[in-house]
Amino acid sequence: MSQPNKQSNFELRKQLKALMTQAQKNELKLQKMQQQELGFISANSLPELIDNILQQYRDAYELDYVSLMLIDPSYEIRHVIEFMSPGLLKLPTLIFASSHTELENVVIAQAAVKEEATPIDFQKNLFPNFKDEPYLGNCTLACKNILFPSITKNPESVAVLPLFRHNELIGSLNLASHDNARFISGIGTDLLKRLSSILAVCIENAINNEKLKLLGLTDALTGIHNRRYFMQRLEEEVVRGTREKLPVSCLFIDIDHFKSFNDLYGHSVGDEVLRYVSDIIKKQMRLSDVLARYGGEEFAVLLSNTDTVLAQEVAERIRLSIANAVLHVDSLEDDLNVTVSIGCTTMTQANNPNTTLLGESLLNSADQALYVAKDAGRNCITVAPFTEPARAQAVH
Repeated sequence: MSQPNKQSNFELRKQLKALMTQAQKNELKLQKMQQQELGFISANSLPELIDNILQQYRDAYELDYVSLMLIDPSYEIRHVIEFMSPGLLKLPTLIFASSHTELENVVIAQAAVKEEATPIDFQKNLFPNFKDEPYLGNCTLACKNILFPSITKNPESVAVLPLFRHNELIGSLNLASHDNARFISGIGTDLLKRLSSILAVCIENAINNEKLKLLGLTDALTGIHNRRYFMQRLEEEVVRGTREKLPVSCLFIDIDHFKSFNDLYGHSVGDEVLRYVSDIIKKQMRLSDVLARYGGEEFAVLLSNTDTVLAQEVAERIRLSIANAVLHVDSLEDDLNVTVSIGCTTMTQANNPNTTLLGESLLNSADQALYVAKDAGRNCITVAPFTEPARAQAVH
């Protein structure tokens, strides 16, 4: 074989090898992408989906920062999260915007051009006219402050993927890197657009599922949690408290002489009293606390990582806030004065491994404390020691 032919064959084999190597890389990239997509689609809850987006996706693709912005003009999404998964609201990488213009108007590039010796500032915005093309390029300080507020150093390059559902901008997935060549304008965005489309559907479905769950865990009259939700969270907090050796406190709150409101003014006024009391209690709660209408005129409050002293302080704030306020009802000539009685107990280090029994004992102890408070004249707080259930005896 002549030398030119040998050289030609060598070059062809080299090109074929490069093509095969690239094909293998593309196949691995596709498999990785499909695995991530399956993780998004199969997420069982909104917290799991958010974790897949903000943590697992970032780790899988070795990104420096990932954030998610959701447009929530009526506070509806945040309301659902506040009820169902309040811990998500603490994530610095989960950002909420009150309108789509906050996202659309993020300044990506600024420059000054001179026209007739007069500098004119102009700016390029993310998604003018609701275009759904991802933005790839540099990140200004304004961009960082809105899309990556928790970081101090400006990323060198970013990819901002708009999330659209039903032709409406619902948010953006924001990827950032310290490598200035990671995201550059002009590279192909087909896979990123595919990702944003799938994520938009997954996020919408996850939020809708949380809304459906919330309907079954919310008291229709007061808008706070119901007994079912409280019992679920009680089990979770008792498990956490025993595992991490953290105190868990419980308050039982009863509206004093509630039957008199119904008897004297009718059940509609009684409903007003229930809503009024629940609103006041809610204002005294931390994000991690759980408030529920336990039944009738009784409310239950679960205070995680809260010792007896702090639980008493919370109970006294609630009692005073209600006692010092007055309820105005349009149908009544005079305002109403409402008071509550509160029972308080705290579970510290427990020895019984049965967390269900521990939760029941915590409730029973708080309930007994409430009855003592009512017998003591009402409008007061009683603290009862936690009575730990005995361990089951082995049968020989």
